[in-house]
Amino acid sequence: PEEDERLTVTYLNAKELKHFEKILLKKRGEVLRDLDFLKSHFSDENEEDSVNSSYSMHMADHGTDTMDREQRFLFIARDEKYLGYIDKALERIRNKTYGICAISGKPIPKARLEAVPHTAVRIEYKKRP
Repeated sequence: PEEDERLTVTYLNAKELKHFEKILLKKRGEVLRDLDFLKSHFSDENEEDSVNSSYSMHMADHGTDTMDREQRFLFIARDEKYLGYIDKALERIRNKTYGICAISGKPIPKARLEAVPHTAVRIEYKKRP
C-alpha cells in the first residue's frame, strides 16, 4: 500500500490474527482472575469491618487499612480498564481491523503488537503522560 494510504482491512493473515487472539485471551483470563481475587478480598474486608467495628482501632491502623483499600480499589479500576482494551482488541480481530492504527490508518508494526497486543495506535500516537 501507499505510505499515506489508510488501511480498512488488517494486513495480518488468519494465522497471525489467531496468534494475537490467543495472547489476548490468555491475558484476559489472567486479568479476570486478578479481578476475582481483588474483589473477593474487598468484600471479605467489608465483612471484617462490620465485625471489628465494635472495638476501637488505633488511628494509624485505620489509616493503613484505608490506604490498602484505596490501593486495591485503584487496582480493580486499572484491571477493568485493561479488560476493556483487551475486549476492544478482540473485537478488532473479529472484524478484521486489528493491527490498523485508529488514528493514522497505517499498519501497526508486528513488534509493537507483540509488546502491547491490546494497542489500537502506532507508537508515535501513544499519548504521553
